[in-house]
Amino acid sequence: MAKLLALLQYFFLILTITFSTAKSHSFSTESSREALGLMTTQEKITHLHFYMHDVFGGANATAIPVTKILDNNTFYGGMFVADDPLTLGPDRDSGPVGTGRGTYTFPSQNDFVLEMVYNLRFAHGGYNGSSLCLLGNISPASIVNEVAIAGGTGVFRFARGYAVAKRIVLDFKAQLVVRELNVYVSHY
Repeated sequence: MAKLLALLQYFFLILTITFSTAKSHSFSTESSREALGLMTTQEKITHLHFYMHDVFGGANATAIPVTKILDNNTFYGGMFVADDPLTLGPDRDSGPVGTGRGTYTFPSQNDFVLEMVYNLRFAHGGYNGSSLCLLGNISPASIVNEVAIAGGTGVFRFARGYAVAKRIVLDFKAQLVVRELNVYVSHY
């Protein structure tokens, strides 16, 4: 018992010396709205409306597989990378808005569902250089899907909201999916 008590005293002595001589490394500070470029305390809600063109095959593919698909029914194990054009209208030739870039993974062994991590990168107008990050699960069989906005950059710093993606074209011959996006984003 005396040996155990001496060992515990020695242990606490070493801990005390270690923590009393260790330097403090702070990794956080408080910031003001002004320092972050948020001059207003009023949040805005912006509605964005545009179209995404996803070409999943052929010479001009914008979404390509990067892993082997393990199950042909659910695409389990599949992962795709995408670099899709975003346009003002449903035709690919309509005015450009930017690009949608990200990954789609098929994480379910039982359901045909994909998980997306996707960035909307705006290249025109007042949102030029800004982006929004979309996260969520999508059922490719559903016509309408909703995903979360997890953040943004530029004009959309501190963004949050949701996006509704409605499939308006599914053409297996052209290997094309066109989705209408209605994005509702709260930001400063």
